[in-house]
Amino acid sequence: MNVELTVSERQHLRQLQKQRRDDEGYVKVTVVLMLDAGRGLATVAQDLGLDETTVYRYVRAFTDLGLEKYLAHEQPGYWGLLCSAQLAHLCREVNTTLYTDCKAIQAWLLRTYQVTYSLSGLTDLLHRLGFTYKLTTPVPCQADAAAQADFLDELVVLEAHVERGEAVLYYADAAHPTHNTRCTRAWCAVGQERPLLTVSGRERVNLNAALNAYEPTQVVLDETACVNAQSTRRLYEQLLAAHPDKARIYVVCDNARYYKNKELRVWLADKPICQVFLPPYSPNLNLIERFWKYLRQKIINSTFYRTKGQFKKAVLNFFDRLPEFGQDLTSLLTRKYHILDAQPSS
Repeated sequence: MNVELTVSERQHLRQLQKQRRDDEGYVKVTVVLMLDAGRGLATVAQDLGLDETTVYRYVRAFTDLGLEKYLAHEQPGYWGLLCSAQLAHLCREVNTTLYTDCKAIQAWLLRTYQVTYSLSGLTDLLHRLGFTYKLTTPVPCQADAAAQADFLDELVVLEAHVERGEAVLYYADAAHPTHNTRCTRAWCAVGQERPLLTVSGRERVNLNAALNAYEPTQVVLDETACVNAQSTRRLYEQLLAAHPDKARIYVVCDNARYYKNKELRVWLADKPICQVFLPPYSPNLNLIERFWKYLRQKIINSTFYRTKGQFKKAVLNFFDRLPEFGQDLTSLLTRKYHILDAQPSS
């Protein structure tokens, strides 16, 4: 396919090529100039990293519209074998049905529209439509959006007390890291595996902790043989010692039995500690859950510990190193929450 430019057209395109080097118009201009110079369509496509169909569309547009209209004309993106209504249907289908691979979507398109896509072509199409392949997000099946919204309204009142200097706000929870390396995503050479040693042990380190919502590197910890009401009382005694001048210490916690233990609640009766219970099935509202995830990423998922002693030492040492992770924690532990809602079964 040949393109023949006049001298003035060629000079005009050369100027535009320099001006539009950093935008999409550069390719549109360069295609015409390369074909005018006698380069073949296949060579142009290869050199510019385009498919031949795209180059052909540019040439047809230039031939049909002329130079002026060609440069002003917005080329519609190539969406493949489906019309706009079919693409919209495909988007609804992918949003409502859980597809774990492209083969099932490929089969759905063939069954619904008698259209056949290659797996690579379908993957490119999904990316152009705004989809990406990633892990699903677990949502507790009994999560109640209304209850979570009510809790966040209550939280605004508590935060107002903190900001006036009348109180402090902590998020409490227990974690039980297991002595075993977990595989994680990492940069690896293409075609090569990145082995990570593991152990077969299942011994745990039991942690009961409270995180200061306004100072993410301030975490009070009770490492214990068993997380229970007694461990929680020891944790609360540390909070009282850390804040002897505060009229109120708010502790946001879940509905675990040990927080509601009768003896613990009697002990709390004359203390400034006020337990604030999260709605059921709302780990998304407990700030310390993000902290536990960060601990796993930094200490557990990427390092091999041959003995439980080495593992336990590394986990506990993490709490001594919190200032080192201050920037990460400040960015991660913002007081912004996403409400979860379990969709009703159809």
